[in-house]
Amino acid sequence: MTLSTTPRRRGTLIAAFSATFIALLDLTIVAVALPAMQTDLHTTITGSQWIVDAFSICLAACMLSGGSLGDRYGRKRWFLIGMALFLAGSLLCALAPTLGYLVAGRAVQGTAAALLVPGALSIIGQAEPDPVRRARLLGYWGMCASAAVLAGPIIGGLLVDGFGWPAIFLVNLPIGAAAILLGRRTIDESADPDHAALDPAGQALGIVTLAILIYAIIETRANGWGSLITITLLALAVAAGTAFVIVEWRQATPMLPVRLLADRRFASVNAASVLLGFGANGAFTLLSLYLQQAQGHGALATGLLLAPMTVAIMPASVLAGRLTASRGPRLPMLLGYALIGASLLGLATLDIGRSLLATGALFVLCGIGQGLAITPAVAAALQLVPRQRSGVASATVNTARQAGSALGIAVLGTILSQSLANADPTTFQRLYGTGMRDVMLTAGTAVLAGALLLALQRGWRPATADTHEPQARQKDRIRPTP
Repeated sequence: MTLSTTPRRRGTLIAAFSATFIALLDLTIVAVALPAMQTDLHTTITGSQWIVDAFSICLAACMLSGGSLGDRYGRKRWFLIGMALFLAGSLLCALAPTLGYLVAGRAVQGTAAALLVPGALSIIGQAEPDPVRRARLLGYWGMCASAAVLAGPIIGGLLVDGFGWPAIFLVNLPIGAAAILLGRRTIDESADPDHAALDPAGQALGIVTLAILIYAIIETRANGWGSLITITLLALAVAAGTAFVIVEWRQATPMLPVRLLADRRFASVNAASVLLGFGANGAFTLLSLYLQQAQGHGALATGLLLAPMTVAIMPASVLAGRLTASRGPRLPMLLGYALIGASLLGLATLDIGRSLLATGALFVLCGIGQGLAITPAVAAALQLVPRQRSGVASATVNTARQAGSALGIAVLGTILSQSLANADPTTFQRLYGTGMRDVMLTAGTAVLAGALLLALQRGWRPATADTHEPQARQKDRIRPTP
């Protein structure tokens, strides 16, 4: 595979790909390390929820602004800042003596990842002016991103079993340091301040809304759903969310283009993406805990058991692209959501991890479903917006899925922890199994609800058709924000 014809441009691309790899690796590598973290840091499932959600909340809340900072103030500068911040967060995680330090480190990592992922894409776009070769490079970038997600559980299992859980964060340091050194030498600085707007009020309200909502849900184990604390927190989340919508509606260059949600199909794609993240990603994290804590598998064995799910994503993504081009995005999305929902409901009927053949088959179906569902969702969003809003539209779909993941980990983890509230050594495994069945039923139902939302929407076109600006948004000519 030839990435470039010049050493300087090749160095730029390697730096961007390396940053993408470690940023997305940390989405999945941590899952197999959660039981070891719980033991060493003397925490519970609630603590595991925060370890995962601290990253997810910051990634989801900051993703829409991450690219704008580089576009406005210098893509190279903010890429290097993001990389340095990610390494600082990784070091803080590796050296964390308590849960609080680890959660803080994960929050730093998530914020940095929100700079790195859009920043790397923007740098790749600047490095290759030829549209055909740029498209090919973006395809390679997608393969790199998929490889990071695929490798996470297996690399995590090897490192945890061999060196302990801090190793999953220390592995980032040499890769990230090399990316910084290479990037400083080879990336050309560029910026487009006239076409990049910041929305600090919307950014702050987005973080506050999501953080308060997740905190309220996770802490119901201690506070209860009907307590004054929980009700107050949920009311604050609603108030912050309402303020966020008002600010974004009035903003000339909003972080989240809420006016675009007036199109029912665009709103449905984003709502379905939230439900997909909620069900599939939330269940994935808890599966890792269950396989180790209830079934007794080691970290590496758990990574290998989960591997069929992640490996199946890549060929299914290729099929999704072909189906989207020939039939439009609705068909692969519906197939994908149906397979994910069915596989999660199927897992609710099994003794997961012991019925290995059936479990593996359902994991493969879930992976195929995710491969079919994710990419067409972006294509669907791009069909429904003006061309000048394509960047923010695709970022909105990805943000919706990440926000759903954070919510899923919070809600599903709370369901599981409440099942274990009265467990003792004689009932632990049975109650864990009961809790996981409830988790899978909830997750599968959520994903199938997303399928229903998509099924109710009509009028999708093949991806090769020309994109037009729907009449409902002809007045929504907001200045483009890359």
